[in-house]
Amino acid sequence: MTFAAIFYFTSMSVFRLSLFIVFLLLAGPRVFGQTAQDTTKKAGSIKGKLTDGQNQPIAYATVTLLRTDSSVVNGDLSGDDGSFKISPTGMGTFRLRIQALGMATKTIDVTITSDAPDKNVGKIKIAATENMLKEEVITGEKPIVEMHPDKKVFNVEKNTTTAGGSAADVLQNVPAVSVDADGNVSLRGKSDVTILIDGKPATLLGSDVASALETMPAGSIESVEVITSPGAKYDAQGSTGIINIVTKKDGRLGMNGTATLGVGTHDKYNGNLGLNVKKGKWNAFLNSSFRLHPNWNNITTDRYNKTLTETPHDTTYQNYRTLENAPRSFNGSFNSIGASFDPDKYNSITLTQNINIMAFQFDDYSNYTVYNTAAPVTTIGGTPSLVEDRNTTQAGGPVSLSTALDYKHKFKKKDEELSFDATFSNSTIKRTQNYNTTIDTNNTQVTPNKIITLYPDIVETAPAFSVNNSVNIWADYTDPLTTNGKLSLGFKSQLYWYNSTNTPVIDSGTGYTPHLDSALLAHYDYTQQIHAGYVSWNDQLGKFAYQAGLRLEDNIYNGSGSVPQDTTFHNHYLDLFPSAMVSYKLTDNESVYLTYSRRTNRPGFMQLLPFINLANPGMVSTGNPGLVPEFINNVELSYSKTDKRGDNLIFSAYYSYNQNLIETVTTPMTQAELQQYHATSSSELFSQPVNITSGTTYGLEGTGHIQIIKPWDATFSVNFFQNQLVIGNTNPEQDQYLTNNSGFTWFGKINTNIKLPWNFSYQINANYTSDQVVAEGTAKATWWMDMALRKNLWKNKATIIANCSDVFKTHQFITDYSLAQYSETVNRMKETRIGTLTFTYRFGKTDTGKKHGKGDENKLAPPTDEDRSNNLKDRNDSDNGGGQGGGGNGGQGGGSGSGGGAGGGHGTSH
Repeated sequence: MTFAAIFYFTSMSVFRLSLFIVFLLLAGPRVFGQTAQDTTKKAGSIKGKLTDGQNQPIAYATVTLLRTDSSVVNGDLSGDDGSFKISPTGMGTFRLRIQALGMATKTIDVTITSDAPDKNVGKIKIAATENMLKEEVITGEKPIVEMHPDKKVFNVEKNTTTAGGSAADVLQNVPAVSVDADGNVSLRGKSDVTILIDGKPATLLGSDVASALETMPAGSIESVEVITSPGAKYDAQGSTGIINIVTKKDGRLGMNGTATLGVGTHDKYNGNLGLNVKKGKWNAFLNSSFRLHPNWNNITTDRYNKTLTETPHDTTYQNYRTLENAPRSFNGSFNSIGASFDPDKYNSITLTQNINIMAFQFDDYSNYTVYNTAAPVTTIGGTPSLVEDRNTTQAGGPVSLSTALDYKHKFKKKDEELSFDATFSNSTIKRTQNYNTTIDTNNTQVTPNKIITLYPDIVETAPAFSVNNSVNIWADYTDPLTTNGKLSLGFKSQLYWYNSTNTPVIDSGTGYTPHLDSALLAHYDYTQQIHAGYVSWNDQLGKFAYQAGLRLEDNIYNGSGSVPQDTTFHNHYLDLFPSAMVSYKLTDNESVYLTYSRRTNRPGFMQLLPFINLANPGMVSTGNPGLVPEFINNVELSYSKTDKRGDNLIFSAYYSYNQNLIETVTTPMTQAELQQYHATSSSELFSQPVNITSGTTYGLEGTGHIQIIKPWDATFSVNFFQNQLVIGNTNPEQDQYLTNNSGFTWFGKINTNIKLPWNFSYQINANYTSDQVVAEGTAKATWWMDMALRKNLWKNKATIIANCSDVFKTHQFITDYSLAQYSETVNRMKETRIGTLTFTYRFGKTDTGKKHGKGDENKLAPPTDEDRSNNLKDRNDSDNGGGQGGGGNGGQGGGSGSGGGAGGGHGTSH
């Protein structure tokens, strides 16, 4: 990247930051501590001091003033000396609620009158909870599922069936989330989902997010947040929503840590070390994990032509079989170290450094066979007319560094807050790619003088190097301007610059000199800017609460390179993205929510780039520089209920309309394409993403938790939806292979846990997915079951877990395609039945969560009173950042433009 470009990016960000500060000064004069004249200021105040059983002050306790209907009036945090003051309060009778970590919640009634508007409640003594009095005893656990007005939180660390697994295994067991055979993540049946890590763009995962998720250990993940209707504060990228992976952290006083080691079948190993030291105003933390994970992936592709070959006077039909044996290796180390400093109760500064090292190794063997038959058939057999073998090896992976600086300022006024965040990340990739192609059948021609080899061996190499840099700067400000109303506004600038280069060489047989392979050549540079600003307002009127927001995003993309022709791109999109939410509290335990959001899916780097992927014999894959963004309108109606026993249910109905839907289309190659891509047979296919007219999805979703009997509970989810694809592509070469398609799909998941004597517990995860419509075909139904046995040791300081994924080896990946010209079946078989033994040891202070009432463990938590009052409370624990999880638009794209991992036939393109 040139100095001029860096200066331009920096100057534009400073300019936007200046505009934002001016806006804050005009819209919220309290941002910098200046209190504007408030003609609506109410009278009344309450002050006091909090102490514990030893008469020591209790700092950082939350003191909330509630009305008699439990709605929030105002609040404060206690200071270092335990003192607090709440002002203004208004007149009337109130309830003062006091909450502190490790202390029992206390409430007292207070009355404020015009005759005595200032109330001093004096010293308030707070007792420690019972579990604080018993050293090294765990008395409470996080609920498996937590329902918030704007998201669902799944505490996946409680899922023992994924112990020793990967982040992909964790996501596979999250309700509404699916992971396909290639590791691609989808939400409610759609693959365009934004992946965040601790609320920040997943740039540290590099270009191949699917492989990175296979590398990231499950033991480093604490929870997964699923946001299906993001508000204006979130990036608009991602048609189906956002998945935020929250890594483990420890905020307890003193020194605490966790160490984990695991071993799995067929030489699989993993480990994790987490350390946290907290003393006074300082907190330092370290989290380091590694995973060594070899596995295998075998693909069989059978294709049957329904029309005659194009050869003159030929009356045969051609059928094709591709067999691929694809050993894979996903190794990596994820590390983060940082410190936070809280100079007082109003300010916090955190500095974090991340270092991720990933190494992927693919060693694929492919056999491609062509058969001729006199009539159309539906089974493969006969004498081959062509046999082609290809060996493909690829090695490499990103080394990623990221530095993040976060500053948060809390004002004395409850819920008024200002935060600034800045992140710089760098990812470099060195990758080797080698292709060796051999023709084994009908490869010679006898002449009077000699025997001629028709198709000599082809050896291709494409070593590549790429650098991906990104800068993210954003700020958010919230101000509760009225008793229940809150204004939120902010800005964000995302800057990306990327460079990729390779030196492909081809040797096409004896007598030929190795030379530059123009078909695999891919030198590419791009810069991307995404600048955004948003404003939202939320308020409560009795039992109603609402939020309305508007986000403006300006996306500028410039790219140039040789891929293999000289190519330039320039895209500029300026769009508005409105969002809205309204909720109604039916009873204390029942609420309904109605949400709307407009989203986008901008074409990713690898979708735009016309790179060439020759990994799969019989098919050439490439990008499409003519793609335009998708625009999606989402509507969702939800109902949540908690009964007297503590069981929880959440039901949702949703509708999504997608304009300019991007789908990958596979067609037979033209003669010009055969020559351009060194194809050896007229039967080879050409695969490319295109915009079709539209897609519509509507469905019903249910999630819940029930306590069957005291030691036995279950969490379940079920999703029913209808997909409709409407074709309107104007490319005549592709139109003949596309038709309108629709279909019904459902999938369900259940996680059940049984607590046994002697600190044992037994867990089962069961999953089922029905047939699902894809472009040009149908993905077949599949089911699988995971099991785990857990034993707590040494007063809960240690845990040992034995688990097995896909116990009955039923998790299949089969896709059928049926077109007028041909039909095809792709059968993916991968290593899914894996046994793992994991040992975890906790040192320091044993976790002492807030004690729950009888039967409260593992419950799906309903919204709290404060949640209901504020409705869509600031998502401070889930950053407003976006980023493209799929490896393109958000600067994720890395690696060589010359192609990715070994494909798996037609099905890998969908």
